[in-house]
Amino acid sequence: MNTWTIMIYELRRLFRSRSMLLNMFLLPLVLIFLLGASLSGVVGVKGAAKIDPVRVAVVNPSGEGAGPSAMIAAFLKLPEVQKVIIPQEAESRQAAESGLRAGKYGYAVIVPGGFDSEVQSGKKAQLEFILGKNRTDNMVAGTAFDNFLSTMNYKQAAVATLGPEALTVSASLPADHEAVKLGDLNNGGRTYTASQFYAASMLLMFLLYSGITVTSSLFSEKDNHTLHRINSMPVKGSELFIGKILGVGIVSIVQCLAIILLSDWLFGVYWGNRPGLLLLFCLLMIIASMTLSIVICLFSKTAASASSIISVITVCMTFLSGGMAPLPDAWVNTIGAVTINHWVLQAVIRMMLHSELSQILPNLLIISIICLVMFSAAIFSYRKVGYHE
Repeated sequence: MNTWTIMIYELRRLFRSRSMLLNMFLLPLVLIFLLGASLSGVVGVKGAAKIDPVRVAVVNPSGEGAGPSAMIAAFLKLPEVQKVIIPQEAESRQAAESGLRAGKYGYAVIVPGGFDSEVQSGKKAQLEFILGKNRTDNMVAGTAFDNFLSTMNYKQAAVATLGPEALTVSASLPADHEAVKLGDLNNGGRTYTASQFYAASMLLMFLLYSGITVTSSLFSEKDNHTLHRINSMPVKGSELFIGKILGVGIVSIVQCLAIILLSDWLFGVYWGNRPGLLLLFCLLMIIASMTLSIVICLFSKTAASASSIISVITVCMTFLSGGMAPLPDAWVNTIGAVTINHWVLQAVIRMMLHSELSQILPNLLIISIICLVMFSAAIFSYRKVGYHE
């Protein structure tokens, strides 16, 4: 009963503080708006770049009885191929190379003599490619023709293994894929914006900052010299301690919900398709933050020193996890992995991108282990030091 009374009193005290309301509820939203608007072109997964069609020089075999390859011509007439390749006939290999050097063509394909007849006789389909100056053009055209050759050789292998009936069966099946398909191979085509990134980053940073609220709550009784008076009453020290921590924890949960809901309503921040899992990660973040602050407070002599330590730890963790500015992935995934923010931030971003649950569960396991370790450290610290003047 005493614990709930102390918790309610702590809630009243915190919600009456204007500075607390400004710092915990208004400031995060302001930072999300400013950072999301000013860094929209710097942070976030950019959309797929537009691919311009590549001019491809096609050199067909010359000589008596030789002519354009019907298979190559049929492939180049496919609607999806015409979106990325503009075929142009070249008289000879020398003409194609000259056009590549002059920038007339972006890629060249040399069709060997008797290509169609060799493929029809069961031999391996082969073409000769000459790269151009532009790396993207080479990649686009090369991917298209590689796909063509892979399909032809796959059919050849099927015929060699299963007999001519394999082609008949293959032709009767509906086509379930395109020869060339444009799209974003990352995250099923989904992207995240700067507002989403900084909303997640600022949410986690201010949940860590809730440790300062723990500091002010625990040291307020000491600084006001009321802790000794409370201990003289029929109130256990553990009841007072737990009541205060529960009060701060509830405020942190309300802060978390307010940031998520208001950022969605005011700025259109999309938090993903797993709200329950998102709240679970936020709850674990609150537990980790509060237990870390408890350990620091119990071993600190003054509120100022405890608040300074928590502030430095919060800023360092946010920076190392890449939450303040874009950092190289190698940096974030090595040094940043030692921070609490890293595991929760990566999980939130993946939820925004609709990643599979299997990609999120490892982060949940690690942050749960961190919470368990920090909770054990907080219990050990309380039993060793206690909460007294």
